[in-house]
Amino acid sequence: MANFDPNTGAPLAPVQKKSGGRIALIIVCLLLVCALAFGLGSVVHWVSRLRIVPRSGQARVYTVTERASADAAVDPAFTGEELSAADIYALLTPSCVGVTTSTTITNVFGQVTRGAITGSGFLISADGYILTNNHVIETAAAEGLEVKVMLYSGEEYTAEIIGGDSKSDVALLKIPGKDLPAAVLGTFADTRVGEEIYAIGNPLGELTYSMTGGIVSALDRSIPISNSVTIDMFQIDAAINNGNSGGPIVNRYGQVIGIASAKYSSSGVEGLGFAIPIDDALRVVDDLNAWGYVRGRPLLGVTVGNAEAYEAGASGAVVISVNPGSCAQKAGLQTGDIIVEADGKEIADVAALLAAKKAWRAGDTVALVYLREGTRYTVTLTLDEDVPE
Repeated sequence: MANFDPNTGAPLAPVQKKSGGRIALIIVCLLLVCALAFGLGSVVHWVSRLRIVPRSGQARVYTVTERASADAAVDPAFTGEELSAADIYALLTPSCVGVTTSTTITNVFGQVTRGAITGSGFLISADGYILTNNHVIETAAAEGLEVKVMLYSGEEYTAEIIGGDSKSDVALLKIPGKDLPAAVLGTFADTRVGEEIYAIGNPLGELTYSMTGGIVSALDRSIPISNSVTIDMFQIDAAINNGNSGGPIVNRYGQVIGIASAKYSSSGVEGLGFAIPIDDALRVVDDLNAWGYVRGRPLLGVTVGNAEAYEAGASGAVVISVNPGSCAQKAGLQTGDIIVEADGKEIADVAALLAAKKAWRAGDTVALVYLREGTRYTVTLTLDEDVPE
């Protein structure tokens, strides 16, 4: 006869079956755990990882497409302790690569010939993702040319261009492989002026896998690459030459904290080099892999110049041109308007407008104050997304 709970009236299981019920429950739980483990293993198998190791030696797993917070095994070659220059070279060079792209050039005689652009890069995952500078591969990407990657071991691969971003000068490549020697990535966030750093790359495209040393000279340098774009970099005094572009900048713990960008170093000036913080580069990587471009960047839809260049003593950013169909055109901005305020902040020149723009995202609503023939106007517009063609 069945027993019933006196409080609920629900039937109770026979006493002699309790042990079997517990065993069945345990078996079900084990099966669920196995299924989850199998599924997670499949996901991990197909999703590439970036190794981000804080100085404490505690590792975190980052994927190319999504940042994860799960702990991962610490690279056995990474100790979290200060290393000698020789040890840093031995640790990092297997992760460094040479990048070569063939292109067409017109020589001084007007003849079209084949040339080669060389740069550097480094592995950021064991299955072949590589970080480098966008300017190293942008010609190849535009012209559909091959990009060759040579490993320290001498192996050579044809790389796939996953994506490149001119506004950050970061590009992501992919070569086939597994168990490749990925670099240990650190963070630039706690870097201080005066700390020792090392640059590894291929200066001049011929002196392969060279290392130079120096210190961090300055933390925040806004380097203009066009009238509308600046890149935040840090300054170093380690020798950086053509061919070093895209190579790693390494701290004294053996962690990559930046990407060398020789293009923006001054020609003929010694002890002056620039690098992109690794934290900034990794924020770009996820979008490049998933979408081929960096999502959410705002587009105001105007080309601007310093008002003072057009009128002595004038202050603000003068509109030189307005993109058809842009949010600026829809809001009524015209050539010759001088933007003097954005979201309550004074705009004294183009640099001030670019600085304000860094806080904006596509879809944000922005209030601009501008002058037109001496009259002050205020307009509100919703920013477009900057999607590369």
